[in-house]
Amino acid sequence: MRSTTTHHLVMPAASSGVLIAAYLLLRPYGDAGSPTSPEAAAAYASTWWVVAHLAGALGLVQLARVGLRIDDLLGTTTTMIARWAGLAGATLVLPVYGAETFGLHSVGQAAATDPSVMSLVAGVRGQEHPAGMTIFGLGLLLLAVSGIATALAWRGAVRSGRWTGPVWAATPLAVGAALVLPQFFLPPAGRVAFGVAYAAAAALLAVTAQWAGSRGGAGAPFVPAVEVRA
Repeated sequence: MRSTTTHHLVMPAASSGVLIAAYLLLRPYGDAGSPTSPEAAAAYASTWWVVAHLAGALGLVQLARVGLRIDDLLGTTTTMIARWAGLAGATLVLPVYGAETFGLHSVGQAAATDPSVMSLVAGVRGQEHPAGMTIFGLGLLLLAVSGIATALAWRGAVRSGRWTGPVWAATPLAVGAALVLPQFFLPPAGRVAFGVAYAAAAALLAVTAQWAGSRGGAGAPFVPAVEVRA
């Protein structure tokens, strides 16, 4: 058992917002037209491709940590869903992000001397094997479930008087989590706009967790009803 406060939500929420925004703002979009074009090869070969995709992967991990931390705080059935859906979701998306980050970067670099290697793009992305896109899509759906469960848990804690603050403070981030999958089908401008909106939603939860928090003051310790799980 250990004491904890809503302050434990601040870092994972804020960092998820910053990292997802960085991913979509810094990502080269040369592959927006065709994933095998010379422009796409240049995008893959860019250092910013690696930096941006690492930020995106870490941003989703931090989203999962929001669910983990709220379960540490409340220890309810809803927060248990937030925890395990988030952890499972992050685990499933990371292999595909690894292929996108490093596999396509290597393909893009090799394409400078041998353009034929661009034929490997679909395979690296898992589009030629049903398991690749399946685990990626399932992982993002589980992260959406985690975000929604987190919002429901926050709402319940405020309505019960356990915490202070707006009951809807976690709802925008839940919406952002649910839209991570659809945003992949948007044009570059739409994806950038999503990144900014996601960061704002995450900042709202972080600020609320910092300045509202548990009854008795933002910094008042709260002892979970159940033992914190690893």
